[in-house]
Amino acid sequence: MHAMAMTLRLTEVDDRLLTERARSEGRSKQEVAREAIHAYLTDQVRRLEDLEDELALARYQLRQQLGEVTYVSQAEARSALGLPPSSPRSASA
Repeated sequence: MHAMAMTLRLTEVDDRLLTERARSEGRSKQEVAREAIHAYLTDQVRRLEDLEDELALARYQLRQQLGEVTYVSQAEARSALGLPPSSPRSASA
């Protein structure tokens, strides 16, 4: 990992809270701040992924309402894809 230096200016209140948190966790203020930044940035990615999932679901539901979604059996799907029929599973499986 290539670390980049930066200056972080905090309000007195935020600096006091950061100092208290670091002391209570037995870590440096820098470690606590770095972890908080990482959590914030990765949470942004997760939220974007959640929004993409919601959009995909909304599109699917719209297509369903418009009658554009059809269902086929597994056998029909395998045939359409040129796959052999699936073998029946044994009762013990």
